[in-house]
Amino acid sequence: MRPGQAALASFGSYPMTRRQHLARMLMHERPLGRGRLRRVAVSWFQQGPQIVDGTLFGYRVRFYPRDNQTDAYGAICGALYKRRELRWLRSILSPDASFVDIGANMGFFSLYAARCHTRKILAVEANPVLMDRFRETLALNEPLPIWCVSCAAGATSGNGQLRPRHHDVGSGQISLLPSKKTRAGQQAIAIPIRPLKDIVQDAGLRTITLMKLDIEGMEHAVLDTYFRDVSPMLYPRHLILERPVRREAQQALEHLLIASAIYRISGRTRTSLLLSRNSC
Repeated sequence: MRPGQAALASFGSYPMTRRQHLARMLMHERPLGRGRLRRVAVSWFQQGPQIVDGTLFGYRVRFYPRDNQTDAYGAICGALYKRRELRWLRSILSPDASFVDIGANMGFFSLYAARCHTRKILAVEANPVLMDRFRETLALNEPLPIWCVSCAAGATSGNGQLRPRHHDVGSGQISLLPSKKTRAGQQAIAIPIRPLKDIVQDAGLRTITLMKLDIEGMEHAVLDTYFRDVSPMLYPRHLILERPVRREAQQALEHLLIASAIYRISGRTRTSLLLSRNSC
């Protein structure tokens, strides 16, 4: 526990309401959890307390469903949320593998990697609020092989601002300098920015089996610098990338990774690209 931090409340201190239990019982790891009704169930779940204790992939988790969509969907749907990505991840990871989670959010993918018995997991999250929450979840469990880093991955080192949006702390925009576009009532969070190369090397990783990146449109800039600065030994064997919303950004990312013949497309989901190195 860090200086000035409140003592950790024991697991179960934040029970679910009956309505939340019902929504979870109907959706969690069940076929309904991947259907259209899950949005209704998630909205129902979010109307309950700000904090609830539950389980995810067999681990104790302190969920914050009201202000984080990943918390809400993870609590309701479990492994049926991002199910195609998780199924692909499970086919790749092993105890000897390494997993790098850039944009870890509340730890959804990192916890699943731990459930796959992966012994080297690096979780990087720019939002210090989310990182504190993830560390709180980790403290509720037996020690897991997850190394947490609180910073943003960038092309260069520096300081920046993170502005959460859409009332979702898991979604935000990062700028290197103070932005004049911050709206009234919208709080910007000061954050450190570090090159991905430095983050990976400081973690002592010599190879990367799988890297997941969900960094709000910064994937191209971060990876372009990373691939120029590291040896091919540190190229991830597999990548899970958030698909950019803008077509130009997606084309630039595919040109960097696929047209260059470094990676091939192993699959697509509604929100992600699944890539594998051509040497694998």
